[in-house]
Order: sequence, then structure tokens, then C-alpha cells
Amino acid sequence: MNQAKRKTIVMRRKSFSALSWAILAAMAFFATLAAEDVSSGAARGPLTGIAACLGTIVLVRRIAASRIELGESELKVVNPVFTYRIPYRMVTEVDTSQDGTLTIHTSEGGEIYSVAFGGSLLDHFIGTSDRAVARIKETVRQRRSPRTEGPSRRTVTVSWIADFCLLGTIGVAVAALLAPG
Repeated sequence: MNQAKRKTIVMRRKSFSALSWAILAAMAFFATLAAEDVSSGAARGPLTGIAACLGTIVLVRRIAASRIELGESELKVVNPVFTYRIPYRMVTEVDTSQDGTLTIHTSEGGEIYSVAFGGSLLDHFIGTSDRAVARIKETVRQRRSPRTEGPSRRTVTVSWIADFCLLGTIGVAVAALLAPG
């Protein structure tokens, strides 16, 4: 089997990763500053600040983890809440919608939008979504096979950093509500 067919291609905007790590570092810094303010005796304020920072990390990490993976036999669209796995044989069209969002049309009649390649003013000039469409079309054409693969599936997206920060947000928010003051 051709080695190129086995290789999984991960497509995401470079700015998503840089933004994600920058905001993660900034929010961790602010959470640390808020935690050090406990000496004033007002614990509710710092705990609320920490919960807000952790909540921001949850949102940013979920959005920034969005991507498209071109595997050996299926295309995977990872969005903030749901992940879609579509066998190549079920992909009928890949294009950008009027607002510039990358859209995958399936033989089941569904349209799957990619958050990773959502339309934006900057993308309108740079053309990231259009280049991604061309690459996906080429990969689908090369990797499509008449074999019977399973149906397309939708699952809940797992993002470990975001999920642990969500648990932390809930715990700190409860602590802030129960703190004396």
C-alpha cells in the first residue's frame, strides 16, 4: 500500500494554535495573580477571577482545537462540541459557503461546517479555506475506495485541557459561592 495513503493529514489554521497557547498562558498568569490576592481576606474575589480565567481557557481551547483530519479511509471534522467521521465514499462535495465557511456535503444529504475553517474577513484575502477545500478534494479523490466502510458518525469532542479546566471552573465557582465573606 502506498505510504502517502497511510499518512493522516491534519489541517488547521496556524493562528488557532498560537492564539490558543497565548491565551492559555495569559489566563494561567491572571489566575495565579488572583490566587495570590488571598492575603486581603476577600477570598470570593480571587476565586471568582480564577473561575473566569479557567472558563476562558475552556472556550479558547475548544475553539482552537478545531481541525480537519484526512485519515486513511475517512475524513474527520473536529468542531468544539462534536466530531464528525465521514468515510470518503460518502463525501459528495467540498466547498465554501457564501460566508466563506468550509462545508462538506455528504451522500446522506447532510452539510457539515468546519469551525477550523470558518469564514472571516482575513480569510477572504488570504484564502485559507479555499486552499483547504482544494487539498480535501484531492485527498478524497485519491483515497476514495469502493470498499464498504461504516456510516458517518457524530461523537462528542474530547479536549483534555478544556475538560479539566471545565472541572476546575466548576470546583472554583462552587468554592467562591461557599466562601465566607
